Amino acid sequence: MQTSRVIAVGLAIFTMLFGAGNVVFPLSLGRDMGSQVIFALAGLILTGVLVPVLGLISASLFDGNYKKFLGMAGGIPGALLALVCMLLIGPFGATPRCITLAHAAVAWHIPGVSLFVFSLIVAVLVFLATIKRSAIVDLFGRYLGPIKITLLLSIVIVGLFSSAKAPLSDIPALAGFLKGFNEGYLTLDLIATIFFSGLIISSIKARNGGTMTSHQVMMFALKAGLIGGTLLGLVYSGFCILAAKYGVFVAGVEKEQLLSALASLVLGERATMLANATMAVACLTTAIALTAVFADYLAHQLFFGRIKYAYALLLTVTANFIMTNLGFAGLARVIEPMAVLCYPALIVLSLANIAHVLADFKYVKHLVLATFAMTVLLKFLM
Repeated sequence: MQTSRVIAVGLAIFTMLFGAGNVVFPLSLGRDMGSQVIFALAGLILTGVLVPVLGLISASLFDGNYKKFLGMAGGIPGALLALVCMLLIGPFGATPRCITLAHAAVAWHIPGVSLFVFSLIVAVLVFLATIKRSAIVDLFGRYLGPIKITLLLSIVIVGLFSSAKAPLSDIPALAGFLKGFNEGYLTLDLIATIFFSGLIISSIKARNGGTMTSHQVMMFALKAGLIGGTLLGLVYSGFCILAAKYGVFVAGVEKEQLLSALASLVLGERATMLANATMAVACLTTAIALTAVFADYLAHQLFFGRIKYAYALLLTVTANFIMTNLGFAGLARVIEPMAVLCYPALIVLSLANIAHVLADFKYVKHLVLATFAMTVLLKFLM
């Protein structure tokens, strides 16, 4: 029973994390890297898989309380970091990006559905799916997770057995690695795991009668995180290699349409519906999880419990709807600079918090602030 529960939570983690950026960035990376795709994939897995798992383990040591986790950087810096992170994974970043990409998948088959109408329908569906917050992890782990991973792997497996070969590339190995490293930032999965950890750990405890020790919770989170991370790595690897093999055939395709175009090449035109169903399910399930987290933050942190979760949820889905209509490219211009500035400090915070809990490391705040100052300095000098 415990093993099945770990697997279910691992699937839930994968389902929560695998959204728009997790579809687009591995595919565009593989297409651009050609024969150097392995080096780029190494960078992507480092920041897009290992770092988020590290964040989940670190956050589990704080019982999934992201306020305490980020507060180790200092009261005001922690609160500002929480706000920026929430905006990035909430209505001003990852959530509308997911909805935009889901629309691109649907519009491939139903061109008459405008982004405005689609985002309005999704707003209603997301509200209904997140109104009962405690059921979200079970919904993902038991139902949506298996559906998503089955759809994704069916496309990847068939494509990898094809006879196509990646074209030779003159991109240096280090440049490829750094490109993948940067794309891993833009998935925003470290931020997501820190804020999803509360949902995940609440679910872990609820299923075990609330009697688990902090060490048991951490070990459970570690096992589930490794399952979710392994699934992410497998899909990233498959997507990158698949796109590299067919890169010359999809050179002019927009990023949002890459999965559809590749599925058409690999499986035939009829299979494009499967690819787009995969993309839509992947994006919308992540949007549901992100919406629940942001609404909870809005209700309990920004408004200090003065409004009910249901009202915060309504405000959140309304903001999602408005921002979605900026389109994928417009959202990317908002997300990238904020993510590049925040990520190094969050990685250092995750490591320093583990050292603080396990080895009584006392300089968490100083290390994080120094990292952020150095990141800002390098950003303006480069």
